[in-house]
Amino acid sequence: KMKFSKHCAIGLIVRLIFIYYGTYQDAVSEVQYTDIDYKVFTDAARYMLNGESPYKRHAFRYSPFFGLFLLPNLLIHEEFGKILFSICDIFSTYFIHKILLIEGCTEPKSTKWSLFWLYNPLSIVITTRGNADAVAALLVLATLYLFKKDNILGAGLLHGLAIHLRLYPVVFSLPLYMSVSDQHSSRFVRLFYPNRMRVTLAFACIASLSCVSGLCYIMFGNEFVQSSLLYHLKRFDIRHNYSVYFYLQYLSYKTGISDMTRYLMLVPQTTLLLLLAIVYGSKRTIAFCEMCMAFILVMFNSVVTCQYFVWYMSLLPLCLKDLNFGKKELFLVSNYWFTSQAAWLLPAYLLEFKSQDTFLYIWIQCLVFFWANIVMLTSLIRNYLPKRKVN
Repeated sequence: KMKFSKHCAIGLIVRLIFIYYGTYQDAVSEVQYTDIDYKVFTDAARYMLNGESPYKRHAFRYSPFFGLFLLPNLLIHEEFGKILFSICDIFSTYFIHKILLIEGCTEPKSTKWSLFWLYNPLSIVITTRGNADAVAALLVLATLYLFKKDNILGAGLLHGLAIHLRLYPVVFSLPLYMSVSDQHSSRFVRLFYPNRMRVTLAFACIASLSCVSGLCYIMFGNEFVQSSLLYHLKRFDIRHNYSVYFYLQYLSYKTGISDMTRYLMLVPQTTLLLLLAIVYGSKRTIAFCEMCMAFILVMFNSVVTCQYFVWYMSLLPLCLKDLNFGKKELFLVSNYWFTSQAAWLLPAYLLEFKSQDTFLYIWIQCLVFFWANIVMLTSLIRNYLPKRKVN
C-alpha cells in the first residue's frame, strides 16, 4: 500500500547502497564490481577535461556526450556517474508508471508493474556497476510516454537522441512510424502512407539525430564516425560473451568472417524484426513490439553481455498486464532462462581469471542460452493478450 514516490526513494537508496558496496568489492576482490566501461568513460572524460579527444582512450566506442556526462567524476566524486545512472533508473520507473496509467491501469496496478523494474536485481546491479544503458532505456521510455500522449514531435526528437547515444533504438523506428496511422484506412494505407503525423515523427527524429551527430562530427571528425557508429556494425568479441556467434568469431579470428557469412547472420534477425513490426506495429501494442524487437536484437547480436538485457527488461513491465502465463509455465520458462545464464558463468570465470581453455564449453552454454531465449520469446508471444482497458 506504500505510495509510488516512497518506492522510488527506497529504490534510489538501494542503488546507493550497492554503489557503496561496489567500492569495497573493488578494493578486496579480483572480480571487480565496477564495469570496465565505467572506467573507460572516466578516462574519456579526463581527456575531454584536458581539451583532447575522448577517442584517445582505447576502447571508448560511444558518443562523446558520455564523456561529457561523467566530467563530474573528476571534478566532484568518482562515483558520480553511477549515481547519475541510478537516477535515470528511477526516472525510467516514473515513465513506466505514467505509461501504464495512460493505458488504463489503476494507480495500484501501475505501481505494482513498475516495481518490476525498480526492484529488479539485474537493473540494480548493471546500473550501479556504472553501465550507461540506463540512459538509453530512459530515453526509449520517455519517447514512448510522449508517443502515448500524442506528442509526436517530442517523441521524434527524443527518439533521434536515443539513437545517437545508443544505436539499438533505431530498430524501433519502423513500428513507431507504423503506429501513427489512421485506423479507419485500409491496411495498406495504414502500413505505408506518409500522413502528416508520420512526416512529423520522421522529420523530428532525423533532425535531432543529425544535429547531435553533426555537432560531434564537427568536434571530433572521423574518429566519431569510426568509433561511435561504424565500429558497432562490425563489432566482435573473441574472449567470451553470450552470443550464439561467439565461437565462430573465435575460430575465424585470424582469417576473418567473410562478407557473405556476415550477411547471412543478419537474415534471421532482420526477418523477425520486420515481421514483429508489421504484426505489432500499432499504438496499442507498441510497447510489446519494442520489447520483442529488443529481445530479438539481443538474441542474434554478434556480441551479447548482461548489460544488453536492460534493452528489453526496461520495456517488459509495460507488457506484464497483458501476459496470461500459467504459474507452472512461468516457473519453468523463467528458471530455464536464469539457469542457462548461471551455467555459462563457470566456464567464463575459468577462462577469464584462471586462463583455462574453456572456449568450447562456453560456446555450448551459448547454444543452451540461445535456446532458452527462443523458449522465452515464444512463450511471451503466445501468452500476450492485449486488453483495451485494464481495471
